[in-house]
Amino acid sequence: MEPSQLLQTINHTQGTTFNLLQRYPDGEQGAFAITDEQGKHYVLKWNVDTSSLRNLEDAKAITDLLHSLEYPVPRYVLLGHAFTGIYSIQETLPGSPILHFTANFLPRLLELNGLQRNRALASQRDWHQETVETVLYGGNGYCLHTSLQEHSRETAQLLQDLQGLVAAHQDAPHRTNDIVHGDFHLANILAHNEQVSGVIDWSAPGTGDCVFDLVTLLFYAYDDPTILQQLWQFALEHASPQLLSVYCAHMILRQVDWSLRYHDQAASDQYIKQGQALLRDLAAML
Repeated sequence: MEPSQLLQTINHTQGTTFNLLQRYPDGEQGAFAITDEQGKHYVLKWNVDTSSLRNLEDAKAITDLLHSLEYPVPRYVLLGHAFTGIYSIQETLPGSPILHFTANFLPRLLELNGLQRNRALASQRDWHQETVETVLYGGNGYCLHTSLQEHSRETAQLLQDLQGLVAAHQDAPHRTNDIVHGDFHLANILAHNEQVSGVIDWSAPGTGDCVFDLVTLLFYAYDDPTILQQLWQFALEHASPQLLSVYCAHMILRQVDWSLRYHDQAASDQYIKQGQALLRDLAAML
């Protein structure tokens, strides 16, 4: 699929006048910067998986809702089918992904997390069940078990420990009606002039307990004691250690599996050690 042909088709069928600027060098495959005749910038994405249109429709509904609450999200302008795939066009938000996470960002991120409470849509997938099933049985394209089972005795044991933790606490009481971003890490959080300017990539939102998004943030801030302490304190004010252990187990499996398959040994070792340290911290709380 040539992006120029895709954009030409969209302009023809939608009566729009978008122009192609460039392909994004990083991020999702099939993401392009485009502009309209007024010079406003957008992001065009294309995916061969036509079944994900339902997820995009949910994402549009969620981002429209969050935007009405003054949550900085990129709204969807168009969704549709083209070239045996699906496309989406979203607004471009100011700023760039946070490279250096400081405590100054935390108050706003915690405020935004609060806006996700009691806002879920009935059509969203059950994110709590997703976290449980991925650890106990494996996920679809992520949270794979074979990578840990085959890498080393150490990672095979890590997987068993994670499964034991989730099996023991999967029924921990949790909120069920929050919007869950599901991938709330710094690459998806934009900053402009040292302020949070947007949260992007709402392509697969879930329903459940929005504390999961704080656990994601906590996982990737594990090397900063100041931020880590504040996130633990806030998370424990809103969820039990048992529930947090389920979400942490998912995050450990998710990152270790991904690193073993796509990163070098140094990165994999870093996340294996971090996962073990996180398990020790959880054991002290339980």
